[in-house]
Amino acid sequence: MIQPPSSGGVRVAFIGNSIQYYNDCPRFVANLSSLRIAHQDSYLRGGANLAELWDGMAHGAPHWASMRNAFSTEEMMNAASGGAGGGGSDDHNCDVGSPTVQALLGCDSHNKDRWDYVVVNDHTQGPARPVSQKKHEQILLDKYLPLIIDNGATPIIIETAAYRYPGVHRSEDLGSTQEFQQKIRQGVQSYIHALRTKLPETIQPRMAPVGTAFLHVQDDNYKVWERLFDPFDHFHPSPSGTFLQGCVLHWTMFDSPPPLPRSDEEIRDLWKDARVMHDVKKNGDQGPPLPTMIEAEYLWNVAKIICETDL
Repeated sequence: MIQPPSSGGVRVAFIGNSIQYYNDCPRFVANLSSLRIAHQDSYLRGGANLAELWDGMAHGAPHWASMRNAFSTEEMMNAASGGAGGGGSDDHNCDVGSPTVQALLGCDSHNKDRWDYVVVNDHTQGPARPVSQKKHEQILLDKYLPLIIDNGATPIIIETAAYRYPGVHRSEDLGSTQEFQQKIRQGVQSYIHALRTKLPETIQPRMAPVGTAFLHVQDDNYKVWERLFDPFDHFHPSPSGTFLQGCVLHWTMFDSPPPLPRSDEEIRDLWKDARVMHDVKKNGDQGPPLPTMIEAEYLWNVAKIICETDL
């Protein structure tokens, strides 16, 4: 069985969009890294970029209403109130995370405990386009960075995965999957470089090379790579995609691998308190397929290969 969190572990704040809330990446990572992570909380907003996340809006709707809708699932109603995840609303049945970035990172409360890591993802197309990359980089420096420094936290920027097919989700101008991924990577590397110039020497920003890991799978095992994506929209992660993302995040945080689950039960335990799962309604009562033991071990090794050479 997956072990409960250690009381002496680190605190991790997650900020991002549906690339993280599909399959509840924050709680998944907390369960995967339960011996290292004592507490997590998140501010997630579907379809949002770094500017919209800071403002608390995307597509004209406030965060709170949007995430109540996104997390209005049977999983949310059954989610454990504490567990490895915890965080969010006092009523776990309405746990949609923190109401704003500012509340999450503590500027709304002088008594809030500090975070050790702040994990952030931009809209996947944000760092891939020069105009949005420059705009979001400046917001990262002007808005997010002072709160990250105030926490003494290490920022981790996720290099998200390019979409499964060219042109998906209005990305026609970004080229092939490989070209799109290279643009994302270069944009995120620019974010990291900009942060590094402003952070004290004791804090070094890190890139979580999730997209690079996805591309490795594409080259090495195409059928598994296809299963990393939502089969209906081709850009959100499937549970297998979230598994790979979580393994990469663990390596990026701790420079070591997460525990490898050794049974189907342990794999299920990693999502035991997830608030929402990929395509749960489309898959009916069966729920979305989780990675098999063979697939989990393969993806664990991919994360090891990429992170040992990339970090």
